[in-house]
Amino acid sequence: MVIVLAIVAAVPLANYIATSASRTLFLSRSNDADWFATMAESPLQTGDIASLRELAVRYHELYNTPVFVVDVDRRVIATSRSGVDVQESDLDAALDSTLAGRLPAEPPALWPWRSGEMVVARPVVNNGRVLGAAVLRVPTEKGRDQVERGLLLLLGGLLISIGAVVIGIVRPVTRWVLRPLNDLDNATHQVTRGALDTRVSTDGRAPELRRLGDSFNSMALSLHQARQREREFVADASHQLRTPLTSARIHIEGLSRLSPTARFALSDIDRLGRIVQRLSRLAGSDRPGDIEGSDDALDLAQAVKERLVGWKAVYAADDLELIIGEMVPGGVAPELEVDDILDVLLDNASKYGAPPVEVSVTRDGTEVVLSVRDHGLGLGSRDLKKVGERFWRSAHHREMPGTGLGLAIVRSEAARVGGRVVARPPVGGGLVIEVRVPLIEDYDI
Repeated sequence: MVIVLAIVAAVPLANYIATSASRTLFLSRSNDADWFATMAESPLQTGDIASLRELAVRYHELYNTPVFVVDVDRRVIATSRSGVDVQESDLDAALDSTLAGRLPAEPPALWPWRSGEMVVARPVVNNGRVLGAAVLRVPTEKGRDQVERGLLLLLGGLLISIGAVVIGIVRPVTRWVLRPLNDLDNATHQVTRGALDTRVSTDGRAPELRRLGDSFNSMALSLHQARQREREFVADASHQLRTPLTSARIHIEGLSRLSPTARFALSDIDRLGRIVQRLSRLAGSDRPGDIEGSDDALDLAQAVKERLVGWKAVYAADDLELIIGEMVPGGVAPELEVDDILDVLLDNASKYGAPPVEVSVTRDGTEVVLSVRDHGLGLGSRDLKKVGERFWRSAHHREMPGTGLGLAIVRSEAARVGGRVVARPPVGGGLVIEVRVPLIEDYDI
């Protein structure tokens, strides 16, 4: 019984020693990987990799740690040693996560009986777009030796203290004290790595640990909310401001030959000012309801027809066909940003689709549906499920200009009034993007 209790007490301590050594090594080399990712940003764009290769070789010689850099297609651009095989299981999994912009996987514990190198990978990012990844193959011999010494010390300490420990309190104390502390330690490391949505359980804990857990959860929630507002504001503002500025420039350039565009130049500039004001308010608010709006319902069909006047001229200037389909009146929430939504959908259709592009407004039960259909190559079933995700772009369109934020903003605008965005393949090929928003039943047409 005493031996069993000793093992029960030793297992979480041993796991903590091995896991802590693994995390310490991982975090120490993560800073180096971040530095290489920063240094690789320019070479991946310009193709000048001589200096990057020299840095990798010097680092390898100094720290005995191989380094290599790959592009988004997993081609090795620079390496400190030859023979890198990115198809190895550990490298393949790390590159899958890193090139997708996700957090790196938790490193395995450094048990003495395990061998191999630790993979530390960081994405190379420019303006929200992943260009490649910087990868370190970190030797783990010293870390495993340190864990082995720690385990031997732990074993010796347990053998010495077995006779002095009261059998009735070993198991509950070990489980009650070490497990919540280990949970809190794991959660702290997760937050350090950027996983700000990490939380710890406070059920069944001692009062002091429960207060500590509540304080940690409150801190993590505040950090998560602040980071989310910051990222969304920067991403949305940069994308939202680009569209009206480009539109205004097009209108002004077309004054000499396209008279319908004349009255839209000043309108778009004014709209830019309203966007800046709205984004500024959103940056300081957690709830969409904090944004003030009109009480009068908006006729979606009428708002779309008014915006299409300018877009018909823009499409005509580029020899593209824009078809205005069925326009069924229907009242929607007045705060719906119809101009922003239509600008994104028509801009995407002209860049990624093929003419003719057809716009229509219909009703479907309790929803008013704004549809934009193009006749391009469309998207596969897997890609259709990802439409609207931030920074996501189809593999067919990654070489084209853009940030992958347009449809994410459309989805956010629709959700703000209780709506949704649906992408589907129409009969005859192409792609249909539907913005479905609730119909205001008492709207007077």
